[in-house]
Amino acid sequence: MTATKSERQSAILALVNRGSVHTQQEIASALARRGVRATQATVSRDIQELGLVRAGRGYRSSAVLGRDLILSIELVDPIAVIRTPPGTANLVARRIDEASLPGVAGTVAGDDTIFALLRGRGAGKALRELLSSAE
Repeated sequence: MTATKSERQSAILALVNRGSVHTQQEIASALARRGVRATQATVSRDIQELGLVRAGRGYRSSAVLGRDLILSIELVDPIAVIRTPPGTANLVARRIDEASLPGVAGTVAGDDTIFALLRGRGAGKALRELLSSAE
């Protein structure tokens, strides 16, 4: 069957939300079992457009990473120090930057630590809410 881009991407999101896929080839195979044809290159483009990232338990939506990847948040005015598992700080920093919170001037990410520069006292609360409610 020829699925529309929207139908294909909805099917990919359903697979990812079940946590059942770890590679692009697994996604393509799972789509094929559903009768949706997609090359690995198409799946790759869809993953990028959907903002999916590959975490320890397979592909995940960057919007749901907060609970899985935030180990701690410490506010040291005017900076928030956010700890993540090794290799995941850039994913979380991207989520923070894409949220465009008015109180967050920007982020700097290392391997497992993020510094977020805060513009004011209320920004820390908004940042915590973003990272804890990411689902």
